[in-house]
Amino acid sequence: MILLGEKVTMQDIADKLGVTKVSVSKAINNQPGISDKLREQILKTSKALGYIKTKHTSESANYNLALVCPKRFFLDDESFYTTIYYYINKRCTEKGFPVSCFVINEAEEVSGKLPAQLLTGHFDGIFISGELQLHFLEQLEKIDAAKIAIDFYRPELKIDSIVVDNFLTGLEVTNYLIQKGHKKIGFVGDIHGTSSICDRYFGYLKALSLNHLPIRQDWHIYNSDRLTGLYSSDFPLPDQLPTAFVCHCDKAALVLMQKLSTRGISVPQQVSILSFDNTNVCELLVPRLTSVDINRKQIAYSSIDKMLYRINHPDAAPQKIYLGSHLIERDSVSVPPNDNL
Repeated sequence: MILLGEKVTMQDIADKLGVTKVSVSKAINNQPGISDKLREQILKTSKALGYIKTKHTSESANYNLALVCPKRFFLDDESFYTTIYYYINKRCTEKGFPVSCFVINEAEEVSGKLPAQLLTGHFDGIFISGELQLHFLEQLEKIDAAKIAIDFYRPELKIDSIVVDNFLTGLEVTNYLIQKGHKKIGFVGDIHGTSSICDRYFGYLKALSLNHLPIRQDWHIYNSDRLTGLYSSDFPLPDQLPTAFVCHCDKAALVLMQKLSTRGISVPQQVSILSFDNTNVCELLVPRLTSVDINRKQIAYSSIDKMLYRINHPDAAPQKIYLGSHLIERDSVSVPPNDNL
């Protein structure tokens, strides 16, 4: 209900019609992306409510935002995505933008069932943090709101993505191991799990290929469930181990180190291990874990900047923005042993 003398906002019009503020903005600013019928209805309602168009910037606008993340990336012992959410929420709170967080469980993801509040909340923008199954993403894409994919991309989706150049980084860290003298290098990660893992794997393959080193299927292992994200030590080790492993994340490296320990195999004296994400566990492990540092604060702030641009430029071509990373050298990598395991 709008009281006499109160200033009418775009959100008031959106609430009145049950549409998003993005649709109202498109109609009032004569932008494409909505039907002529809806545009006419919005303009008629705006006039009836006495809305006065004022010039505003993204800094002064009052956007309603949401963040969606699969549960497997939001576990108690996984800090990568929770840290990204922390920085997004912190910066948006400073700007006066509320951010609702939706953690999607396995049943919702498989069925493609969106949370009711996500469907009825009239969000201006949705951050999709972590790669969900395509069926769920397709349902999410139908919501009339700006969308930013964080740490993944899908060619099928025409939305902006904020990612690390995982292919190049996979190539660089494998070359790092080769320069240390390793010629037998394995990979840990399910390439069908996310685009990030897949790109890291193919960067690893390129490094091996360019250096004429063996590519063995039994040296490619994975130790996590694709849907739940839970890790398990119940996976086979190859009869002949490589002298080094590139692991797709720190948790995968932790589980591998535990598995090797049960076999009496020492890290890095017998097998070197390198991973991605540089989470807190790296300093807690013995030996301390060498890992690629990915600046989660930079990912969060770049995602916010792109979201504000997308809301105000809904018809601009989608972009894939690559962010940098760097390797933090610790104790889990050494020169390879002289004798084969």
